[in-house]
Amino acid sequence: MTERKPLGMPFESWIDRQIRDAIRTGLSGPPLNLMPFDVDEIVSEWRRAQR
Repeated sequence: MTERKPLGMPFESWIDRQIRDAIRTGLSGPPLNLMPFDVDEIVSEWRRAQR
């Protein structure tokens, strides 16, 4: 979870700083090229695997 925006700091500057820090230190989240998924298909596959 990210830290709170400091009082008195403009929102855009805070976001820019968050992005700049993430780029400099390396992103630690899921890759940005995740494909959309179909929830119904995933549930069906899970149910088949449970049989």
